[in-house]
Amino acid sequence: MKQLFFYIALTFLFFACSEEEKIPSANVYEIRNIGELATTEYTVGKIVKLDDSGENYEWLSKDFYKIGDRKILISTKAKIKAGVDLTQIKDGDIEISGNKIVITLPPAKIISFSMDPAHIHTEMEDVSGTRDEFTQQEKNEFLKQGEKAIREDLAETGILKDANDNAVAFLEDFYENLGFEEVIVKPTKGSNEK
Repeated sequence: MKQLFFYIALTFLFFACSEEEKIPSANVYEIRNIGELATTEYTVGKIVKLDDSGENYEWLSKDFYKIGDRKILISTKAKIKAGVDLTQIKDGDIEISGNKIVITLPPAKIISFSMDPAHIHTEMEDVSGTRDEFTQQEKNEFLKQGEKAIREDLAETGILKDANDNAVAFLEDFYENLGFEEVIVKPTKGSNEK
């Protein structure tokens, strides 16, 4: 009777231990099939102002022989998406130990940057004296300067940090749903802007 009780206890202990050590069976690298995961979207507005002194705008030709000034004020908005490229996860970036998984996440980057023409408006244009109006080519070049200014200011917005944080939360939920009890996501420092 003692032997039977011992075997029943041993069998129960075996199944209890194997239940705790159960490793999720899904392919943990299938996350790469998602590709670029956009986790953050910002809309950034910029107002750009120019008087055509030409000091900072070599592309703008000033007519020195004409009398008067030209000034222009243009507002624009850019829609920017940031996230991580999950195809960049390498085989060594995921470590599994029982029900624990540790993922090293690729750095966040700008996935898309678009300036919708519907959100570009000339707010003010002032031409005095014998000066000519701004040409469409001059306005387009001016908008390129506005786009450059928005891109340069992106670091101050925190968009890449937010993209990293949101990607970490997504991956934690993803792997917990696969059955992992402990999910650790380590974001990689740095950024790759498009």
